[in-house]
Amino acid sequence: MTPEQYCEDKTRGAGSSFFYAFIFLPEEQRRAMMALYAFCREVDDVADEVHEQDVAMQKLQFWSDEIDRTFAGKPRHPVGKELDWARQHFHLTKKLFMEVVNGMGMDAAHVPMIKPADLTLYCYRVAGVVGLLSIEVFGYRSRRAREFATTLGEAFQLTNILRDVKEDADRGRIYIPEEDRIRFGVTDQDFREET
Repeated sequence: MTPEQYCEDKTRGAGSSFFYAFIFLPEEQRRAMMALYAFCREVDDVADEVHEQDVAMQKLQFWSDEIDRTFAGKPRHPVGKELDWARQHFHLTKKLFMEVVNGMGMDAAHVPMIKPADLTLYCYRVAGVVGLLSIEVFGYRSRRAREFATTLGEAFQLTNILRDVKEDADRGRIYIPEEDRIRFGVTDQDFREET
């Protein structure tokens, strides 16, 4: 299986509608977006499915190292190999991929959301950055597109957080900042109760 096929299978198998949106893109954009999506899926799966924190952090370190190797032109993983192709065709920066890994690290390490700034940083890392990477593939003319892409990604993440409050709380993750929970008299248990 080629790295391109691996990423396509990863995108198709995720049960997301993104695969069907991507197939209408021109070939190079489609290939780059599937590589980007496969990378996000790989690191998100670590954060969501690996329950032993030490193991999750080791796996995320692998991805951090793989991004280093990718931007040095020496990737090992099929996703890294596709990202290597994508970075040669689009202006994708290493720093943004590292931000995504760091965001997933916040999940894996169960970093508490104390202040609204903690939530803002988390949303930027796991979603705003994906918007920034995506527009490099889609193309844009105005620098304002970068702000829009970041804000839209963060808005999608906040929507996901609100949709999954109970499910996330059951996993030990509460994204609503503690300062806000205290201010409004909301306990951690409130998030776990059926509505």
